[in-house]
Amino acid sequence: MNKMTDLHNKFKDKPIWVVGSDPTLEDYPDNYLDKEIAITLHLAYVKFPSATYRYFNEYDRITYLMKKDKSILDKDIVVGYPFYNRSGTESDKILEQFKSVWYMNNHDYPPNGKPEDIFSSIGKNAMTNLVFDARRGESNQYGSHGTCLHNAMYLAIMLGGNPINVIGCNFETIKGKQHFGEMNQVDKEMRGGTPPFSGYRHKRMMSGFKAIVRGCKKSRIKIDYYTRYE
Repeated sequence: MNKMTDLHNKFKDKPIWVVGSDPTLEDYPDNYLDKEIAITLHLAYVKFPSATYRYFNEYDRITYLMKKDKSILDKDIVVGYPFYNRSGTESDKILEQFKSVWYMNNHDYPPNGKPEDIFSSIGKNAMTNLVFDARRGESNQYGSHGTCLHNAMYLAIMLGGNPINVIGCNFETIKGKQHFGEMNQVDKEMRGGTPPFSGYRHKRMMSGFKAIVRGCKKSRIKIDYYTRYE
């Protein structure tokens, strides 16, 4: 595996798209990102399989996609390592099957591993400061507060993206769905007991994202956050 820092400024000052899997993806043409530099998050791979990079930090998501489409093994992926709630050994057994892997050392709930910190200056400042680390390419350790979007943002910043365009990341139930198309049912079967994107989960995810946006603003990185197809 290669460290994510090896990708520092690979696409300096070029637009980068970060793509979640919420229901708004259904409105985007399948070729929407064909000429763009893009990072898909987990299940968004199904919508845009030809994106530049695929980000994973969830064992169930990556193993599902490996079974669904074996060609993913030949595509570039970036991971939060080790996978969430999995050991390095379990993660390695999956990642050794891929041709090209970059990784960041994953430390959930910066800075102290406490989810509640994101509602205080402790957690918010930690997420903002990680933007500066990624911008300089000085660290390979990052972390999120409940969503893969956070680490994918650090990846986009590490790559030198500017602007960074975010789609499919509303963290809301839209017309009764959490994810786009058939992926909504896949998610239900995979994680039936997970609460919906509302209340505490939504606030935690958005608080972390806003802290990252604040760091980007200080670093003169433009963030365009789209809540629907335009």
